[in-house]
Amino acid sequence: MSIKFKLTIPKPNLHWYKSSKNELLKIVAEHNKESWAKEVDPVNEKAWQPRKPPTGSHPLLKKSGKMQNSTKFKATDKTMDFRATVGVKYGGFHQRGTSKMVQRRWLGIGSSITKKFAPVLRKNLFKGKYTFTT
Repeated sequence: MSIKFKLTIPKPNLHWYKSSKNELLKIVAEHNKESWAKEVDPVNEKAWQPRKPPTGSHPLLKKSGKMQNSTKFKATDKTMDFRATVGVKYGGFHQRGTSKMVQRRWLGIGSSITKKFAPVLRKNLFKGKYTFTT
């Protein structure tokens, strides 16, 4: 027994990144906000380690809000490369951790974000035109 099917995929848009990057950048920024609100690592979605006693009452990594509020995301023009800049010097210490401070990674992209990327890529890579029939 054989099953016949037809998959029609139009010629891909070779400039898909140009038409996708702003939407993808918005997804990255939103992912960062969501991860921060949940106090989880944006890459592996594991909870940030709690502070050692005595602790403050403010949320983790948000004593003043400067680090989160000064974070800006940018996409390069030619490659799918997203970059973040932060307006405080201590952001990198939290991102990587130190010998005296646990790592609380607050920037990054994990596998969960690919589900959000897929519709944007499908729309812009094939301009939403493809068919599958059996």
